[in-house]
Amino acid sequence: MPTEALIENAAPGQHHIVRNPLSKQLAIQPEDCQEFDSLLAAYQSQIRPAGAIQHTLFEELVSAAWNLRRVRILESRLDLLDPRSDRLAQHKSRFERTFHRALNQLKALQTDHALRHTLPREIRHRTPFLASIQKIAKRSQSPNLLPKPASPPLASQHPVGEPHRLQARAQAR
Repeated sequence: MPTEALIENAAPGQHHIVRNPLSKQLAIQPEDCQEFDSLLAAYQSQIRPAGAIQHTLFEELVSAAWNLRRVRILESRLDLLDPRSDRLAQHKSRFERTFHRALNQLKALQTDHALRHTLPREIRHRTPFLASIQKIAKRSQSPNLLPKPASPPLASQHPVGEPHRLQARAQAR
């Protein structure tokens, strides 16, 4: 959804601007709307949030990314000795923490969503939505719940030298 939409059915000669709810919360300036829309579209196409919880986390992620952008702009205008730069650094840290927390939570939800389809049907339907599929699979010890990890490389694939010496030491013990 674009940040701004022009509504033509207002009184003659008047136009009302309606903004995306997220852009309202972030107080996006009219001159920044196009750049915000680009950022939002890029994140939307890459992350593709599904469901209310993922959308909430997605909005947190985009908000933090936008605010980090604003902090970088303000930092470029301030002298490092300016007392406001300390306050700006605090905001930057807070936005970075928010960004990474939302990103990690989204990653966990999307990973569990993808793994949910690997579960047998009878387990999948009994599993709560927010349950960690990885933890369930580890506790159940069932080999069929998760895809098998890739096997370690063969000894012939190791570069000559150190791995063979380590193997010889292990056998000598």
